[in-house]
Parts: sequence; C-alpha cells; structure tokens
Amino acid sequence: MDRRKRSGITIAGVKPGSLACSLNILPGDYLLAVNGVIPRDLLEYRYLTSGERVKLKIRRRNGEIEQLVIAKDYDADLGLVFPTDCFDGVRRCRNRCIFCFVDQLPPGMRPSLYEKDDDYRLSFLHGNFITLTNLESCDLQRILTFHLSPLYLSVHTTDPVLRGKMLGRREPAPVLDQLAALAGGGITMHIQIVLCPGINDGENLKRTIRELAEFWPQANSIGIVPVGLTKFRKKLPFLRAFAKPECIRLIRQIAVVQKFFRRKFGVSFVYLADEFYLRANLPFPPHAFYDDFPQLENGIGLSRLFYEEFARCLPFLPGRLHRPRRFLIATGVAGAKVLRPLIARLNLIRNLDIRLIPIPNTFFGPRINVAGLLTGRDLLWGLRGLEGERVLLPRVLLRQGSSLLLDGSTIGEVASKLGCRLQVIEPTARALLEAVLGGSSRFFGEQVVRKGWENRL
Repeated sequence: MDRRKRSGITIAGVKPGSLACSLNILPGDYLLAVNGVIPRDLLEYRYLTSGERVKLKIRRRNGEIEQLVIAKDYDADLGLVFPTDCFDGVRRCRNRCIFCFVDQLPPGMRPSLYEKDDDYRLSFLHGNFITLTNLESCDLQRILTFHLSPLYLSVHTTDPVLRGKMLGRREPAPVLDQLAALAGGGITMHIQIVLCPGINDGENLKRTIRELAEFWPQANSIGIVPVGLTKFRKKLPFLRAFAKPECIRLIRQIAVVQKFFRRKFGVSFVYLADEFYLRANLPFPPHAFYDDFPQLENGIGLSRLFYEEFARCLPFLPGRLHRPRRFLIATGVAGAKVLRPLIARLNLIRNLDIRLIPIPNTFFGPRINVAGLLTGRDLLWGLRGLEGERVLLPRVLLRQGSSLLLDGSTIGEVASKLGCRLQVIEPTARALLEAVLGGSSRFFGEQVVRKGWENRL
C-alpha cells in the first residue's frame, strides 16, 4: 500500500487568498480523499476538483478528520500545493541505457541526482523525456482518455533490436506501435534522439527520421542531441564523442532533410542541438528554421534566441558609460563560444571592460562543456587568483529555486573561498546587458532586429 493510502497526501502549501486558505487548510495537513476518491497524482486531483461542488476529506496536523464541501466556479483552483506531482510515487526507469548520464555520475553527489524517472505524467506536466518501455495498456488508455498532450519521448532509433541494445534491455524495444496508438489518439509527440557516433547515426538515422515522419503531424518535432560523456565511464559500454568533421557532415545531412520537410510539412520537423553547431564552428540556422522552437528546453535554438534578443537591444546601447565598470563573465566552454562575439561588441563601449572566462569542466571531464554541469570545484579552479573581482555567472549553474551547485556547494561558499563577488544572473541577453550597464528594463525596448547583424553571429 502506498503512503497516500496509509496517511494521506501531504499538503505542502496553501496559496494566499485561495479557497483552501479561506477554509483554514494549513501546510502540514493531509488530503485523504476528493469526492471519495484517493487521487493518485496531480492530474487526477485536478480532474476531481474541476467541478462546481467538491468534497474534501482532510486530516489535520492534530489528527482530527474533517469533511469539507466547497462550492466554486468550474475549473477554479482550490489553492493546495503538494510536494510532488505523483502521489503514488514516481515511476523509475528500468532501462540501462548505454549513454545514461546518471550512470556516469560519481558517488557522493546529491541523492536526487541519482534518481531516474520514466513517468508519462512527468512528461506531460514538465516535459521530461520518457522511453515508453514501462507503459502499460492502462496507462496508454489513461493518456488517451485524458488527452495528455503533448508528450516528450526518447526514441533514439526505430530499429527495435538496436533500440533494445541502446536502452540496455535483453529484448528488442519496439516503439512504432506505441507511437501509432498515441498518434491515433491525437496525442502530440516531441521526440528525442540521443545520437551516438557509429551506433544510431548514418543510415540508421535516415531510417529513424523517415519512419517517424509517418506520424506527422502528431509527431511534431524530432530533436537530435549529442551523447554526453563524462570521465566516469568505467565498466560502461564504450562510446565516443562526435568529432568536428562528423558534426559538419551531420549538419549538412540534416539541412537537406529540413529543406525536404519544409516543402512537405511547412516546418523543419528535425532540429539539431546547438552543441553540434558549436563543435562544428558553423553558424546557427536562421530563426525561421526553428519554427516555434518546440525543443528549446532540450538545448535546441537557445543560442539563436539569445543572439536575437541581444540584437533587439543594440539600438539602446550607449557609446560610453559615465564611470568605468569592469566585469568578469564566467560560463562553460560552449557558452563562452556563444558569448564571445557579444562581449567583443560590448567592449566597444567606452569605460566598459568585460573579460570572458570559459570554465573547463574538471569534475565531469573535458567532454562536458555546458554551464549547467559546472560544479563548485570547477569554479574554484577556473576563477582562482581573481580576488576582489566581480564575476557574473548564469543561473543554469544552480539547482532550480536554490543556491546549490551540482556538488552541493553554494555560491556563497564558493565566493567566500575565492574572495570574489559572484553575481548570478538569468541566462538571457537582456539580463546580461542590465547587469553590465547598470540599467533596468526601461533601457531596452522591443525593437526590430538590426537587419543582418544577427546573421553574422
């Protein structure tokens, strides 16, 4: 029996001014049932509380049981906040993917980093990618009944035997029938391919794209990302990173595919991660080729948007500052490549001195070059000898909603050890400009991009 049936669902918070607040429901109380049903997750809770009359069974912190009947508008939120979206527990991944990043983590990190979910509910609610290997027929029926769309799916290859090997399963892992069932139910799918050189690229990638295209428009996008490899791969299958020439060939291959689908579907359909272009030292595609940026959270198109936001702010940049300002900007090796032309432009402003510091990843190894995977140890090594300097860092370094870095250290601890002033900013061009120019958003309006400038980046 899961915990929600034994003791109820913990209420972590109550929104001020909400219906729940007016009924004096408090954090630390427990939700026992809604309309006589114990909800298994946030989805079922929302469905059960959507009507105009809702009956709650609450257990107070002192153990007292209360029945509350609430009259409200249809779909009005009660204002309860829960510590998890899956009241019956998150479904864990049962695969042993040859490229799994969690399996490449060293011991001693935050426990939450070792948790591997493969839960369709988190895919719908938060955009987590799932493999569908633990999806049962009742789950599929629930997805179709409640129209849980869009879903984010890790396919990697449509060859069932190869997919089984890539997912570390003893048997083939067919996926086309599952995709057909979802597409038949009108479920929009955003698909991920973790590309491993010599394994699922080349002709296999062509086949995968061709077979996935059969599900258009329900198969709405395919995002291709490079395999991420840390130095902690002892006893794991051999994999290698993409070399620059391979990235160039892949980009050319996908450019042809994109043009084909733009003629056929009106969109590119297949999108490459920014990292491929950075490794190849080639420019990012124009804005139009990203369409509505369907896989932005997968690192696809972020750099193009960053450049365009910077270009919109160009007309508002001053020629000089009233007093000298000096900054260091620290980020990952990949992020530094994106920022370099922007920093060169900012350094044309008189009295402004910005130095860009690419931080190598000494913790996970040199093949990991994104800012979001830097640790406190990396910052201590990369910023050593810079006492008294003011350093800007992108917020992607931190765990969401906290000041914790991946290795459990805090920005405050790192700053104290370095003797630096560390300032965390949002990873946007606007936030960068406001930080270095000392201005506010009133300086940067929504202007038309200066024609041609962003295409030179």
